[in-house]
Amino acid sequence: MSTENETQQLAEELRKMVSHLVRNVRVSTATVRTSQYETLDLLDSHDALSIADLARLRGVKHQSMRLVINELEAQDLVLRQKSAQDARAQVIVLSDQARAALAAARQQRADWLAARINETLDQQDRDDLQKGLAALRKLL
Repeated sequence: MSTENETQQLAEELRKMVSHLVRNVRVSTATVRTSQYETLDLLDSHDALSIADLARLRGVKHQSMRLVINELEAQDLVLRQKSAQDARAQVIVLSDQARAALAAARQQRADWLAARINETLDQQDRDDLQKGLAALRKLL
């Protein structure tokens, strides 16, 4: 059984590797995250959110989120709709164009990762990667 110090070191190494992997994939595929992209990604996973909910989830001020939504709306990436729970309130939803852009960026990143796996990993490494992914699933 590992000591607390070993566990802490393992956790830090995992954090560094995941951060490095994410940055490397984004830079290599030119799909770098921005406040707009992070907002679109949240909407994709939550379907419809108010500006207040988006601000809370992103950890930004309401006014900052309002500006981001205005920019996204000007690009036809989000739409405002009446809330199903409260007809006086509005929620923000993704446009079809935004859904397509998110899907394309995700596919680009997956393709890059698949190419790197094919170029650099032998079967044993792939098996190890599968085991590592299983462990990550347990953590989540």
